[in-house]
Amino acid sequence: MTWYTGTGDSGKTKVPSKGEVWKDDDIVNALGNLDELNATLGIVSTLYPELSSVIETIQNDIFTISSEVAGFELNFSADRLNFLEDEIKKIGNEIQPLRNFVLPGGHIASSYLHFSRAVCRRAERSLVKIYRENKAKKLHIVYLNRLSSLLFVLALWINEKTNNPNVIWKKFG
Repeated sequence: MTWYTGTGDSGKTKVPSKGEVWKDDDIVNALGNLDELNATLGIVSTLYPELSSVIETIQNDIFTISSEVAGFELNFSADRLNFLEDEIKKIGNEIQPLRNFVLPGGHIASSYLHFSRAVCRRAERSLVKIYRENKAKKLHIVYLNRLSSLLFVLALWINEKTNNPNVIWKKFG
């Protein structure tokens, strides 16, 4: 089996919704950000297997969003937001209220969740750009916005569960 085609060697690729485009096209950039988000979440799942079911569900959602951005109609629905919001409530009820800004750190899985949250925010920004050109759905943006909140509370939750203190921001002055 050949594991490469060479068709992208010219700096172009094919996206079903647009045809052949340069690899630095806004849609390709958005798809790459979503792919990177999925990859960072895979690291979290490996580091903290207790979350693998939730992470896999999220990864499938991200793949569905990517497929819709690429041009396939898969009917990504608002019930996926309910899943995220239910998880935020559940996890949020298990952690202490936050009274300070925190820096990424603590348990390595928590650090990667903070990293995933930052990648999620970048993916959200890139989808906002193509949404303004009618190439993404508002639901995709809302999902990523909500997902970044879930990733944040999961990072705090892992630190609590593993007895790793959250790293408190120490402002000057």
